[in-house]
Amino acid sequence: MGLLNFLSKRKLASFVALGVILPSAVVTTTKVIQYNQYQKEKEERLEAFEKEKEYNALKGNYQKYELPSRKQQFAKLEQLEKERNQEEMFDLVVIGGGATGTGVALDAQTRGLKVALFEQNDFSSGTSSRSTKLIHGGVRYLEQAIMNLDSSALKLVQEALLERTNLLHNAPHLSRPLPILIPIYSVIDLPKFWIGCKLYDSFYPFKDIPKSHYQNKEQTLIDFPYLKDGNLGSIVYYDGQHNDSRMNVSIALTAAQKGSIVLNHTEVVGFIKKENNDIHSPITGVIVKDKFTGKVYNVATTAVVNATGPFSDKIRQLDNPHVKPIISGSSGVHIVLPQNLCPPDKGFLNPKTKDGRVLFILPWEGKTIAGTTDEPSKIITDPKPTEKDIEFILETIAEFTKDGVVIGKDQVLSAWSGIRPLVQQSGVDSTSKISRSHSIRESPSGLISIVGGKWTTYRSMAQDTVDTVVSKFSMFTPKECVTRSLKLYGADQYFPNIYIYLMNKFNYPKDIAIHLTNSFGDQSFQIALKDNQTRIVKDYPYTVGEILFTVEKEYACTIEDVIARRTRLAFLDYNKAKEAIPTIADIMAKSLNWNDQEKEKQIKNAFEFLETMH
Repeated sequence: MGLLNFLSKRKLASFVALGVILPSAVVTTTKVIQYNQYQKEKEERLEAFEKEKEYNALKGNYQKYELPSRKQQFAKLEQLEKERNQEEMFDLVVIGGGATGTGVALDAQTRGLKVALFEQNDFSSGTSSRSTKLIHGGVRYLEQAIMNLDSSALKLVQEALLERTNLLHNAPHLSRPLPILIPIYSVIDLPKFWIGCKLYDSFYPFKDIPKSHYQNKEQTLIDFPYLKDGNLGSIVYYDGQHNDSRMNVSIALTAAQKGSIVLNHTEVVGFIKKENNDIHSPITGVIVKDKFTGKVYNVATTAVVNATGPFSDKIRQLDNPHVKPIISGSSGVHIVLPQNLCPPDKGFLNPKTKDGRVLFILPWEGKTIAGTTDEPSKIITDPKPTEKDIEFILETIAEFTKDGVVIGKDQVLSAWSGIRPLVQQSGVDSTSKISRSHSIRESPSGLISIVGGKWTTYRSMAQDTVDTVVSKFSMFTPKECVTRSLKLYGADQYFPNIYIYLMNKFNYPKDIAIHLTNSFGDQSFQIALKDNQTRIVKDYPYTVGEILFTVEKEYACTIEDVIARRTRLAFLDYNKAKEAIPTIADIMAKSLNWNDQEKEKQIKNAFEFLETMH
């Protein structure tokens, strides 16, 4: 942390004098009061709900979501196109099925608007599935805000910390608080890191996440026994962690359950305009193509939101070929290592890498994640980590390991790269220095693009975007935004001991029961009722029943959808994912009526995708 030098130069006092930290840290604003009210209401409901949920489970009253099939959704599009009924047209079409796009669809639908969302690949197939898996305000962003006297960056940290609570409470099966350890190797580091983390704590006024604290050398070495000699203990601070792609899919499924049309593998290939020969003419619809059948649909709508992340410029140029790009791509590479390199309930932060970045080592899904990098990147569909990136991460881990402990490439189980969709900033010479704040851009044709931002703030980004849509198009919404306290798919009847019930009632092995509970929440019961506990691959908790459920109920259409985003096998273990592909192909072929040619095509595509994961 450069905060060490910053504080030692006594700039903090001048920063406070500027009136930036103090006003931001004060929690008497209307927004925080509202959050406190939501928090209080959640706590009041929790105790009553927990008993009710467990009672319902014991009585067999399992939560079941009634979602329209892909076939039914396409039939509705066809009917609307045929009837050309202006009263039945959509209020909003969202392009992009990542975290932000699905968040926009859910926000608008729950306000009472008629919404359709189209994703050219799968939900979360881009950056949203390739994150560090943290729900966080960003200690590094706080440091940069202080170093640069940047009040907007401080606002982003505070906003992200408040949104962290929403993710933890609205999808408790997919998220959890996570303590993260910062090792101390200098006497002067102790007060500096302590002050930095306490400052981070001060921007979050609630009590559901513990505050940072000092941890002695003995406990630090119990947590991370391979740390190099000279350790003086550590500072432990708290953030959140989640299963990013399953969170994204859950947002999409919640939108569908509330009434939105949400279609993956459906590409927007053009815009319908009031005057088609005028690029500035208002957009009145979109042209979408089913990538499996090739069928094209004309979809009428009042407004269109472009929420395609790194591909935002592609959609903007589809609207206007002459528009200037605004996205700056930044690659973030992560590697997955064996579980024994990290305790299952605590992460590690290296605050001083040789190039000035930070490195996280985190437990996740029974393995260890290490990352990330931050380099300029071309914007492509399936980025692949480079050998240089992987070596950088391994070398950075080695900076904190004791002599004789070697963590080499042979221990890397998988690796992936995600592209951050940063908004270009003039005069900034490094992607790591570009702000993670979001921006909403409006085109003369009425296209609204939401760009930038970060996973943790997806909900507030969506709220801001829908607010813009409602204002610009003078829409009436029966409700205000309700997503701050809206439970996501799998959370309505979730309780932490579902896994015990699955073990006792359905005789599940403990690892599978825990996996189902933490991935599907109250939908675990629906998978259990399929009564197929056969594992698709040894040493992992993924079963035939789970694969069938994701195909039938979660819009999984390809083998890649299953191995990468419904299960996380491709992200956890490249070799085991390769081994599982034929079995998954057999399951899906039977469920989706693939012929031999389609089955072979799917297998080929899955193997090609896996080549980007190591």
